[in-house]
Amino acid sequence: MPHKHTHHHHHHDIDAAGDATVKLARELVKIPSITAVNPADKPASARSIDAIAEYAAKSGARVERSEYSGGHHKWDYPVENVYLEWTFGADKAGNSNDNGQPPKHICYIGHLDVVPVGDEARWTTKPFDGEIKDGYLYGRGVTDMKGSVAAFITAVEESMKELSSQGPVRVSMILTTDEEWAAVNGTRKVLEWLKKEGQAPDAFIVGEPSSQDDLGSHIKIGRRGSLVGTFNVAGVQGHAAYQELFENPNRALALAVSILSSKEWKDGNENFPNTNFETVALKSGDFGASAVIPGKAEALWNIRFTPSQTPDSLEAWIKDALANPPEWAKAHPDADKLKNITVVANKDTASQPYYSEPAGLAKSAQDAVQTVLGTPAKLDGSGGTTDGRFVSNYFPKAEIIELGLPERGGIACKHHKPDDYLAKGGMHQVDERAAIADLVNLRHIFKQTLVNYAAVNDDHKPAAAEKGVNAHANGKQRHSAPRHGN
Repeated sequence: MPHKHTHHHHHHDIDAAGDATVKLARELVKIPSITAVNPADKPASARSIDAIAEYAAKSGARVERSEYSGGHHKWDYPVENVYLEWTFGADKAGNSNDNGQPPKHICYIGHLDVVPVGDEARWTTKPFDGEIKDGYLYGRGVTDMKGSVAAFITAVEESMKELSSQGPVRVSMILTTDEEWAAVNGTRKVLEWLKKEGQAPDAFIVGEPSSQDDLGSHIKIGRRGSLVGTFNVAGVQGHAAYQELFENPNRALALAVSILSSKEWKDGNENFPNTNFETVALKSGDFGASAVIPGKAEALWNIRFTPSQTPDSLEAWIKDALANPPEWAKAHPDADKLKNITVVANKDTASQPYYSEPAGLAKSAQDAVQTVLGTPAKLDGSGGTTDGRFVSNYFPKAEIIELGLPERGGIACKHHKPDDYLAKGGMHQVDERAAIADLVNLRHIFKQTLVNYAAVNDDHKPAAAEKGVNAHANGKQRHSAPRHGN
């Protein structure tokens, strides 16, 4: 009988503040490390890196700090990053691969920057006080994602004995202070450096929130990409009563939105949602001038897309759908007005999707959740974009999962949802908070995942070699190559 997670909760409730993960998470939350797009926020960014670097150094980690800037015409502000590395059991003779590295290298990707606090007056605690109350640690960035960073580094500390006896295995962490904004000089640059150094991690854990309400209910094995763009329609302004004197741009826009929304994509799989087009905002006319037909209309749209699509293919699809509309739209009286629409797709800021075929790492994490919580974890690819999308550009054969705290702070249970559920308490929201039990259990899950993965290939080495053709024949398609954007 798998044990339910009660065995972790109670003794930690007594001394929440003394728990290693909670303590570190709290220390990190007290640093107001808002993404330093503005130079005034730079010192706090640096302090968040200082805190984690000092902590890691005590545990014997190799610590490599870096600062990158430039590389974008608009978002060229400098970004502080740190790379931490521990190598276990590497002294065993003949156990390293060709370039003298352990055959297994698990790299955790995370960020220490946080989004702004929003309306501080609506918070019931101070956003950067790290207050503990009613079984929760409150503070901006605790769920996204300082709690996860603290859980992983304390998990490494706690699993050193096991990993040393199982080794050789390398565990590392890439931590940036810019994931929430442009992500130009963060994770991507550190991955590039890691590759230049000749390292080749075979497994990546992105520590971002990966489930909605319950810790461990979902593990991400990919994310859809995101492409944003606009439609602009020029009309001729006029008085609503004089039809021959105006051309109403709202007509073409409404038809265009209907055409594009009518396409049902079927390019997902059992773990991955289909591509989806949504109109996000519409702008035209004046509610105070009911007799005036506007001279122009605009729409903002967003497409979340699978690795089967690219920003180029989606732009082509939109233009083609408007140039050669489906039969029902051709019959519409406004069909000839579709040519008045200017389509702009912001391809340079698009986020690429990725999908990582689940293998040893995903299974290690699923088994860990089952062991620690006694509940199954589902693999899926829903949710927004993360730094996971950068990995396959540099390490196309590596397996990637995303596993972290629940997005909504663990504030709802089966029997009760607070009145302000969905409005407060989750990531990016007022009163962001994480359940103490989730922080502690996430450490246990990370520890078990590391130990499981360190053991994984020993008995599979021959098997992997036999079916290596399948495993790597489609190695190139394992992920679609990410480009930049957020």
